[in-house]
Amino acid sequence: MYRRAIVSLTLAALALLTAFALAPQTNAAPTTQTGNFQTRYYNYYDAGGMYCPDNPSFVTADSEIFKYWPEGSSPAPGVIGPTNYMGCWNGTVFFPTAGTYTVYTLNDDGMNVWVNGAIAMNAWYNQGPTWHQGDFTIPAPGWYPFMVKYYNAPNAGVACVSWALKGQPYTWKCPYPPAPPPVQPTVVPPPLWPTALPPCQWPCNNPQPWPQPQPPPQPQPSCWYVVRYGDTLTNIAWRFGVTVWQLMQWNNISNPNLIYAGMVLRVCP
Repeated sequence: MYRRAIVSLTLAALALLTAFALAPQTNAAPTTQTGNFQTRYYNYYDAGGMYCPDNPSFVTADSEIFKYWPEGSSPAPGVIGPTNYMGCWNGTVFFPTAGTYTVYTLNDDGMNVWVNGAIAMNAWYNQGPTWHQGDFTIPAPGWYPFMVKYYNAPNAGVACVSWALKGQPYTWKCPYPPAPPPVQPTVVPPPLWPTALPPCQWPCNNPQPWPQPQPPPQPQPSCWYVVRYGDTLTNIAWRFGVTVWQLMQWNNISNPNLIYAGMVLRVCP
């Protein structure tokens, strides 16, 4: 009887070990919001859609998508032109939990994002640097297909993508807008104070104190901005932390699409 019980326990333990060994093992979650992407660039762009052609001009790899190409530059100088190019990031991303996620993008010009074969964000049209987002569902923890398709028409290019559980913080390392140049401190020459107090006149019971140096004036931010070629009211408002409506009110602009290079705009109250 005891021997039969020991045999039964042994068989049960072997069954548990076999089930664990045969169960599919998922890869460990990365510590940051990254993926494994093959990146392909083309010297043209198409009408959109999930398909990326098989004739790229340049192929590389990325673990994250935070790209900014200033005007006149390109993803692969000498191979990809500075305008009218397209990029495809095709790979997999690990999602540690099931649930509803949000993808966040900043793109100039068009971009589409697909997760697990379904469209999550669609903004395939010419635009200045513009924020977009879209929700998608992950049914269970694991690695899922993740694809981003992007194009740049004229001027500079921006392609930044991140994601997180809906309502939760997300990684953002987009290099646009570029940091402004550091403000050079104003050099104030030291005052030429006398080497000694002037002789005091009788009665000498109230000598004058040494004069105290005053701190240099603080630089004042400029409330004016000169429009450059390729600017839009949307990216100017985003750059200065105001709204398009405020810019229109402060500058008596009736049509937000009618601005031109060299135009001087008021960007603060």
